[in-house]
This record gives sequence, structure tokens and C-alpha cells, in this order.
Amino acid sequence: MKQLINSFFHAIKGILASFREQRNLKVQSIIALITIGAGFYFSITAIEWVLILMTIGLVIGLEMMNTAVEDLVDLVTSEWKPLAGRVKDVAAGAVLFASIVAVIVGIIIFRKYCFS
Repeated sequence: MKQLINSFFHAIKGILASFREQRNLKVQSIIALITIGAGFYFSITAIEWVLILMTIGLVIGLEMMNTAVEDLVDLVTSEWKPLAGRVKDVAAGAVLFASIVAVIVGIIIFRKYCFS
């Protein structure tokens, strides 16, 4: 049981460190809070809530993974290497891709509330 509690403690420590250190994560969190506020304001459906929350979780989770990948690459090598750069670019690209999908999901969900 103590091992389980410790694993939760370390995971929470990682979440807090990510939010403290990553500017992009702060920006994405503000956008997520605005989106959640809009969801309450427009009384979106349960299915729409699921899509919004899953999309927010995907973007924030990928941003945290991107941070972990970048930190790991920096730990492995301090000099510039093409493969290290590509690894970082691909991880950042995953976040960008998910963010674009999140914007599309938001437009699909909120357009009927904003433009009708």
C-alpha cells in the first residue's frame, strides 16, 4: 500500500513540476479553463463534455510527455545531434497535432452555440 501511495506522490510531484516549469502548459491550461467555462455557460451536452475533457486531457498529457522527452534527450546528450533534435521535434509535433485537433473539436462543438 505504501508503494501505491508513493507512486501517486511522485506522479503528483511530476504534474506540479510540469505546471511550474512549462510556459506552454500554463497557456494550454488557461485555454482549457476558458473552454470549460464556455461549456458551463452554454450548457453543453454530456457527450460534448466527454469530447472536450478527453481533448483537454490529450493535449495536456502530450505536453507533459513532450517535456519528459525533452528532459530525457537533454540528460542523454548536451551537444547538438541531428537525431536528438528530431526526437524533440517529433514530440513537439505530437503536441501541435493534438492542439490543432482540439481546436477543431472546439469549433465543431461550440459553433452551434455561438453562431445560431
